[in-house]
Amino acid sequence: MRRSLSASLLILFLLAPAAAVADKKHPDLSGSWQVDREKSDYGEWSDKPLSKADSTLVIAHVDPELKIRRTLALNGREEVKEFTYYTDGRGETNPATLGAGEVKSKTKWDGDKVVAEAHITRQGAGGSYELNVTQKWQVSSDGKTLTNTTTIGNQMGAQQIKLVYRRAQ
Repeated sequence: MRRSLSASLLILFLLAPAAAVADKKHPDLSGSWQVDREKSDYGEWSDKPLSKADSTLVIAHVDPELKIRRTLALNGREEVKEFTYYTDGRGETNPATLGAGEVKSKTKWDGDKVVAEAHITRQGAGGSYELNVTQKWQVSSDGKTLTNTTTIGNQMGAQQIKLVYRRAQ
């Protein structure tokens, strides 16, 4: 009995550092981030107001909860939206990134990227249509930039917006 208890304690002692390292395998996205429009790629939205707006993110990240407060400022007007994602895949409902309405998504880690996937039904002149939206967030290895890539697609193809943020001091 004593030998088995000693062996169990030894195994626990040896595995504890590995467990601590495993908890840190994902980067922390926390901080204040300011969009770098020069490095960003707005794709088909390059002539829209989004590409001219100052965008600031304030992120509070304590895995699995990822809270993002986004402020868009343009021509003296501001729009503030708050989003909460759960990287354990439980799902979440947030306001639409652009425009009105709500979006239900599921979020998880993919290596060092946070990935949220949503399937949205919209109404148009020709009836309803489906959109698949994938957002990815990734912090650079030096922690100075955050890249948010959003892909919006349907059976006709996909469009992408890549926003690059620099850490605000």
